[in-house]
Amino acid sequence: MSADELRRRVDWTVQDPAPGVRAGRALSSVLHAVSTVVTLGADAALGTRRVSWSLPADPAAYLDLGVVRLRWPEDATAEQVQATQEGVWAAPAGRPPRRLPVEAWRVVAAVPGTGSARPRHPEAEWRLTVTDGTTTGSLSGAWLALAWIGHLAGWPDPAPTT
Repeated sequence: MSADELRRRVDWTVQDPAPGVRAGRALSSVLHAVSTVVTLGADAALGTRRVSWSLPADPAAYLDLGVVRLRWPEDATAEQVQATQEGVWAAPAGRPPRRLPVEAWRVVAAVPGTGSARPRHPEAEWRLTVTDGTTTGSLSGAWLALAWIGHLAGWPDPAPTT
């Protein structure tokens, strides 16, 4: 599944990237390919790759949403977040994953990263402040990844805050 297919499944607004972002992405892909060849594959071994946004056939398998971080509570150390077609999981290094109760959370602030004319394109960086009414934390990552998590949680498309 591509970013286009995944974005059709979410209820949140996902914009096409600005022409400059698309051109930069194409140039980045070319430079990455050249670098991988020149370094005899070392870049690929280090994990420098583009997000595929793939939706696996197994509903319990993780989607490729790129790097999504959770701080729960806000002052806690960030944890990696993964999502399947059925749920959202904290996947801290060296510990078993635990299901996150995102359905019980709500978004209280949404802050886009800087520098984009179209901040809701799939790869645009965002930070969502979320709460369960008692504890407040944050989720940060690419807009389409957060939109997928919001889709699973049943959250409405958040208005940007500053």
